[in-house]
Amino acid sequence: MEGAAPPLRLFDERNLREITHPDYPAERLIACRNPELGRLRAHKRLSLLEATEKEPQKVRERVSPGTLKGHAPIGVQIGRVLNKCKVGKNFALEITDRRIEFRSLEEQSAAEAALDGI
Repeated sequence: MEGAAPPLRLFDERNLREITHPDYPAERLIACRNPELGRLRAHKRLSLLEATEKEPQKVRERVSPGTLKGHAPIGVQIGRVLNKCKVGKNFALEITDRRIEFRSLEEQSAAEAALDGI
């Protein structure tokens, strides 16, 4: 069935959008919003963000008394934490030889949330 359009019943909403790009003239994407998928993705993203916010605190607790020190070793430990949940892009880090600061990037999280369910 080459070239056949997928039946609309596969989509939860009929607000379909066709996306093309000049770099790929022979290709197109069809996007729609699926509310159920959106709820699932939002829940998963929030769970991962909450879990990831707690983990850097454990690294910070090792840095404060000097158990863990040095820019590179601290970076390796915090990198493991952020890579575990794959949401590191949602956090800003500042690492020195004896200190680590981290904060959530609300704008990044909001941009991702806007795509939930697409």
